[in-house]
Amino acid sequence: MCPEGRRNGMMTEHALLYLGARIFAAGANLAAVAIFTRLAASDVYGGYLLIFSWAFVIYGFLGQWLGAAFFAVYQSETAAAQIGTLSRLLAGSLVAAGVVILGVALAGLVPWPVAGGLFLVVAALSLFITVMEAGRTRLEAGLVATILVARAALIVTFGAIALLSGGGALALAIALALANIIAAMPALIRLAPYLTEPSDKAVLRRFLGYGWPLIIAFGVTALGQNIDRLVLAHVVGTSELGSYGATSDFLKQSFGVISEAIVLAVISIAKNAVARGDHAAARNAKEDAFRALAATVSFGAVFIITFADEIVHVVFGPDFRATARVLVAPLIIANAILIFRAFYFGQSIYFGQSSRNEVIAATLMLSVTGALSAALIPTYGIFGAAWAATAGQFAACSVFIIARPRMPVPFGSLAGILAIAAFLLGADTVLDHIALLGALPRLAVKLVIFAAAGTFVIWRFNILGLRDFTGSLAGRRLVTEPIGQDNARIADRPWQ
Repeated sequence: MCPEGRRNGMMTEHALLYLGARIFAAGANLAAVAIFTRLAASDVYGGYLLIFSWAFVIYGFLGQWLGAAFFAVYQSETAAAQIGTLSRLLAGSLVAAGVVILGVALAGLVPWPVAGGLFLVVAALSLFITVMEAGRTRLEAGLVATILVARAALIVTFGAIALLSGGGALALAIALALANIIAAMPALIRLAPYLTEPSDKAVLRRFLGYGWPLIIAFGVTALGQNIDRLVLAHVVGTSELGSYGATSDFLKQSFGVISEAIVLAVISIAKNAVARGDHAAARNAKEDAFRALAATVSFGAVFIITFADEIVHVVFGPDFRATARVLVAPLIIANAILIFRAFYFGQSIYFGQSSRNEVIAATLMLSVTGALSAALIPTYGIFGAAWAATAGQFAACSVFIIARPRMPVPFGSLAGILAIAAFLLGADTVLDHIALLGALPRLAVKLVIFAAAGTFVIWRFNILGLRDFTGSLAGRRLVTEPIGQDNARIADRPWQ
């Protein structure tokens, strides 16, 4: 098989593994939202979100850089020393987090039980995401897919048990933290033989040299992505935060399910190609990733807008539905921009791009989101938070676009995908004005048109190499049969 075929084969295999895991995880997460918003009152759900918001901020400053640095500096020849160094740095980050949270508790800013739960959540996030990044870096797609599925199943199970047993916001946060820790165990066991490897000063210098700017960038990004929630909870309370956060998290999951699978598979392969010196293959892989993300965002937005009423009714509990209906449209824009910034342009740091752009983007996002949250939330409440989040994401993404990072944009493919998405929106509007169609026939026609358009885009733009993959399967079937006059030309193709 030619190098291009091998690249597409690995990309498709890894993408399908990650995509399968993320689809399962997304389904489980949507089930979690549906269950939690029916079992918990809005203020309870908002309290749980507040704990996790602070946990993500602490993790962003102290632990998130570890997985990114490991991914960037990893070399298979020195894997054992790098994993040993990673484990020591992870332990150090948890000690630092413990000191910070202990200081906050001693100052009386949070109750001791909440401080303990907050530390457990930070530790769980740090452990799971770090071992997942290590598996992704080592191209262990099956292992990463396994722990993603396990975490999703455990989150639904543990969370439901916590709420059914009468637990509140803290109990729910602790249950989800335990789900992350238990799910991480298979990946941690895989790394266990290397965790006690002696320290290597050269490896440590590479980690710190690459990672120290990311400590600032990721920390500021985490604060910028959660500042709207923190201000909203402070100004109007956790009840409003519960409805706002549930809607926002639903949209992030909806867009993120495929986007994360794309990054886990395709960007890892592009990074591997750069390490081999094959820059043409790396560029092709990155363009494949962009096309897949463009299709995900465009068609995801169209699907949510087209079927908004049905989705809101199925996903959210009665106390959350009114807020979800009015927030879907503005938050779609914010999350669409977030996908391109985080899952594509932000990946430029792994391809020789200075992390300075990440720091600038994070600082600008925090400044814009924070300023607008303070100005708009007291007057406009959840709508002010949504506008602030959208403006902050747009400001951050504009930094990467202006700086022209080393991430190519196939404009022709982008224009084609957007045109087809616009056609779907137009078709939806026309169908809504056809009085002869009843509700169920109209819904069925919309689903058929959407599925046909989605299939055409996947095939026309060869999203994630699926057209080549299905073609190669067809080719393999042909060579098992006698080659006659009719199928000789078809069987004699490059993938053979």
